[in-house]
Amino acid sequence: MEMLVQDAGQAQVAEPAERVGIHRVLVVLDGSPGQWAALRKGIAVAARERALLTVAGVAEDPPCWFAMSPAALPYTRDSLRRDIEREVERQLAAARDEVPATVSVTTRLLHGKAGRALAALAKAEAFDLVIAAPRPARRLRRVLGAAVAT
Repeated sequence: MEMLVQDAGQAQVAEPAERVGIHRVLVVLDGSPGQWAALRKGIAVAARERALLTVAGVAEDPPCWFAMSPAALPYTRDSLRRDIEREVERQLAAARDEVPATVSVTTRLLHGKAGRALAALAKAEAFDLVIAAPRPARRLRRVLGAAVAT
């Protein structure tokens, strides 16, 4: 516990009994080129902090416009969903292979909208740190509105 001790003219902070660190790290695989840099950063943090590393990817449903196509297509919505899931599983396996044996790692395949699924996972499992690839500035500007300078 950190304690503030004040004397007549000076303030001192007592040393904490135990260092608070990062215990659980979540790395998001989103299919972007920057996801591998995010993974490397997550591995480095987990190794340094001796933290548990979780790598998660989201298999999103195919767009709904596909279901309304008037033409006969050689694939179905279910086959597209399975293909997307297989691709995310492949990326998770490749990510797991990059993690050294000294780091404890788990992978999670999520379904649904990426933002919602990842936020729910981060909240439910109380991650100390979430690492994702950088997003384009215009997308961030659209999400945050005027709070981001142009």
